[in-house]
Amino acid sequence: MSGAVLKGLRWKVWIAASASAALCIYAALLLYEGFVAAPYEGVFTLPFVDKPSAQRAYEALTANADARGRRAAAWRLVRGDPADAAGWIAVAYADWLQHGRLGPEGLAALDHSYAVSFFDARQAVWRVGFALENWPTLTPQIRQDVLTEAQTALQDRRLGPQMKARLATVRNPQGRLAALLLSPDARP
Repeated sequence: MSGAVLKGLRWKVWIAASASAALCIYAALLLYEGFVAAPYEGVFTLPFVDKPSAQRAYEALTANADARGRRAAAWRLVRGDPADAAGWIAVAYADWLQHGRLGPEGLAALDHSYAVSFFDARQAVWRVGFALENWPTLTPQIRQDVLTEAQTALQDRRLGPQMKARLATVRNPQGRLAALLLSPDARP
């Protein structure tokens, strides 16, 4: 082989070896970030969010976590899995905590949670209770979604008793009336 061919071949081998080494280092960093690092930052997975790490970060929030931190963690959940209603519910809850009521962002997130999943067995009792406590601020469409989810949960053998118990604890007067219409035997 001529010297020019060997020189060209060396560059190709060097480029391939460098790319392989970079990919191995990146894979190791992804594994570290996903399974070892406690405070998930998303540096190496950008622009993608690792859903399990985002979930762990959200669950690690304390009850008195600051509103901005909770909101950021909730939005990270949504970016991790936009088709999961739990992330949208977390955004609505963070908005409620920050303002003491559901604002436009919280209403839109709650509405989106129903668009993603009209019935979520894992979240139904909490979501219906949360919505009933905020009943006056809900749009007619969200109200209808809440009533549909509550009725579905009341018919479920496992969720029915939990839903009845939650309906009996609604404090908001307008939400309480809706709860009584859903389950007349849920009186205190």
